[in-house]
Amino acid sequence: MSRFERLDKQVLKAHEQGDHGALIDVYHMLGDEELAGGKITSGCFLLTQAYVYALEAGDARANEIHKILKSHGREE
Repeated sequence: MSRFERLDKQVLKAHEQGDHGALIDVYHMLGDEELAGGKITSGCFLLTQAYVYALEAGDARANEIHKILKSHGREE
């Protein structure tokens, strides 16, 4: 099973269980990887997903994710 397939299963399982913590983890990790690879648009998209779940859960990571998004011009 590829890494993508494992991550896809994690995301689907987290959605089924309503596990916002896992969704934040996976989307944040993937977003960071995209940014590190120079893929700003897709990285910020994935981080936005993490940010939304963090806000919904009242998770403290929302502040960190928000700062990253702002640093890439995603808030005017």
